This record gives sequence, structure tokens and C-alpha cells, in this order.
Amino acid sequence: MSLASIKALERLVVEQRFQEAYNLASQLVIEEAGNPEFDMLYGLAALRVKEFDQALFAYERVLMFDSNAVVPRFELARLHYLLGNLIAARHHFNLVLASQPQPPLVIQRRIQWYLATIDAKEAGKALATSGAVNRFYVGARFGHDSNPRNLTQEEVLWFGQPLVGLPKVKSDTFHELNLGANRLQQQSSRWGWFLSGNADLRGYHSAQKNMDNHSLGLQGGAIILGSNWRLAMPLQVNKQARKDNNEVFVLAIATNFNQRLSAKADYSIFSQLADISSKSTTTATDINSFTLGASYSYRFNESLKLNVDPLATTENPKARTSKHNGRNLLGLRAGMSYSFSDEQRLDFNFTYLNATHKADDPSFLNERRKDNQVNYGLKFSQRYPNNFLTDFGIQQINNSSSLNLYSYRRTQLSAGIRKEW
Repeated sequence: MSLASIKALERLVVEQRFQEAYNLASQLVIEEAGNPEFDMLYGLAALRVKEFDQALFAYERVLMFDSNAVVPRFELARLHYLLGNLIAARHHFNLVLASQPQPPLVIQRRIQWYLATIDAKEAGKALATSGAVNRFYVGARFGHDSNPRNLTQEEVLWFGQPLVGLPKVKSDTFHELNLGANRLQQQSSRWGWFLSGNADLRGYHSAQKNMDNHSLGLQGGAIILGSNWRLAMPLQVNKQARKDNNEVFVLAIATNFNQRLSAKADYSIFSQLADISSKSTTTATDINSFTLGASYSYRFNESLKLNVDPLATTENPKARTSKHNGRNLLGLRAGMSYSFSDEQRLDFNFTYLNATHKADDPSFLNERRKDNQVNYGLKFSQRYPNNFLTDFGIQQINNSSSLNLYSYRRTQLSAGIRKEW
């Protein structure tokens, strides 16, 4: 390729006349493919006109010539992200961060932005990124719940005598509908912001119709970006209402600091301060809560990930007469996921919570309530073309309490489908 042709192609790219640049490069690709200067310009033009396959081949050819080149690897990582190849995208982003000399700070911060959205996608949240992105989703879920009311099957003593007339445990099938929208924008090299809203509805089909409920939520905040860390500060508002007149309203502010240790490991420290208002047909309890926790994540390879998350929460009722509803919680969450590919994934989750109430319960001869809850589940998810996602899962909850009224077992089987735009 002549120097004049290189300059003409470079000028079209600099002037952002990407379609013209792509047309010109396409006429020269058979002869000049493998020339790193040409392939870099060809890749940039192909990416901007959404000829993703051609851009992918171009960047890979550049890296075959020089595997340490930072810019083409960064562009290749972004391209894999746009194609939904999250495993490959994370791999190439980590290679850029580990390169020597270190890439420019603006690139390091940009990668932290991408890693934040990859984490969100892997957690099942519909987020995406470029400069600014709107994403929408709708979904449905169908399943069976063995104990929707968390009712006990144990003998309950009240003032030393068995409590009779307790409702029997009844299972039910259910459906869920959910929709949401997200906006995520990197405002500068140092920070960005996000805003998301969601609406969810659950309905039961026979014995538990008065457990039908709906919820509305809104959250948003800033994300501060560093070279190998990020800090998110979300504000959350959520309201849930049930058909039997039970309502819960949550207002919370949180922080989440994530530090990258290596390509395989990272940790987070998070906190949340929440004001929770709840009411039913018989009681009304307002609570302030504070949660502090940490999370350590380790990737054995590109497919297998383990996370361990210890946490502590304290809840304090606002009314003095409800002091026995206050409690301290200590817990551990853990999970392991295996990605067969970007389309198929298996997730295992485990949670243990120990809850000790802060005062004796006057309804049970001033006995203090203590609970131990074990929650574990397994889910298989499959992604299809056009951003369709299905999953199948089972979740088991076992709660053991010093007051048998609150001991229960619950199993949920469900299948879901979701469409994202």
C-alpha cells in the first residue's frame, strides 16, 4: 500500500468518515492484510460501522505482529464486549492492565468502567456501556413454592402450652413478571453515573392468592474510577405491597469499593444505611439498619469463579415497644460459577445467617429469639441470539429458631425467560 493510500485512510478515520474509510480499506484488504499499520486503521473503521467480524480479524492480525501492543488489544477487548463475549473481553482487559509499561491512566480508568459493567452483567443485571447506553429488559418466571408464608411445621408452645389452630403449610405455583430500564454513562475519565428502575409482580394461583405482591424500585448514583479500583455510591428507593395489606418501604444509601488485586483476584468493601418502614393489618414496625461487609473473588481460570462474602448487620426499631424486633445478624455468603461458554453458565450459591434479637419477646414468656438460616441453590442459564436468556433453578431455605413459631423449610423451583434490548 502506498504512503498516499495510508495517509488517505488515516485522514478519513481522523475525520470520523468511517464508512468512507471502511470502503477504501475493503478495496485493499486482500493485498495489505497483515500490515499492522493498515490493519489498525481497518479495524477502527470496521468497528465504527459495526462490521464487527472484520474488525475482530484486523485487531487479531495486529496482535500477531506485536502481542504487546496495548491499543489494538484494548480495542479487541472492547469489541469482544460489544459482541457479548464477556469471558474474552475480561481476558484482554486484564492483559492490558498487566502490560508493561502501564497503559495511560485514562485507559486504566476506562477498563475499570468496563469491568464494572461486566460484573453487573454476570450478576444478572441488564447493564451495558459505551459512552452512554440505555438498556431495557422484560422477563417472566414460573415456579412452585413449597411454603410461601414461611409457616412452621414444629410444635409451638405459648405460655407453656401447645399453640393450637396454627395454619397448615400449603404450597402453590406462582408466576412473576418484571421489567426495567437502565442508563449508564461515563461522564469523564474519572467518573460516571448510573440510573435504573424496575417493576416486579408475583402472583399465586390457588391457596395463596392474598400473597400476591408487586414492587417498584429506583436506584442511581456515581461511580468514581481509579487505575485499579472503583467506588460506587448508590441511592435506592423501593416499595413492595402485598394483597393482604402488608407493605414495606426501603430508603437506602450505600458505598461499594472494589480493588483489583490481579487478573484472578479482587475484593470489595461495602456498606449500607437503610430506613425500612413496614406495616401489616396488625402491626407497624419502622427500623433503621446498617450493614458492613466484604467480598473476595478469585478466578481459577476464565471459566471458574469463587466468591466469599462475610457481612454484619444491625437493625434497630424506632419504637421502644418493639425493641424485641431489633436484631444483630452475622452472615457468610459464598458462590461458585462455571461458564461453559458466554452462552451457558452454572451457578451455585450458599448463605448462612445468624440472627440474635436484642430483647426478649413478651409474647413468649420473655424468651429471646435466635435464628440460624441456611440458604442454598443451583441455577443453569442459557443465552440465545438477540439477547434472549433462559434459566432453571432450585432454591432451598431452612430456618431454625429458638421460638419454633419461626422455624420453617421452604423450597422453590422455577424457570425464567428474559429479553434485553
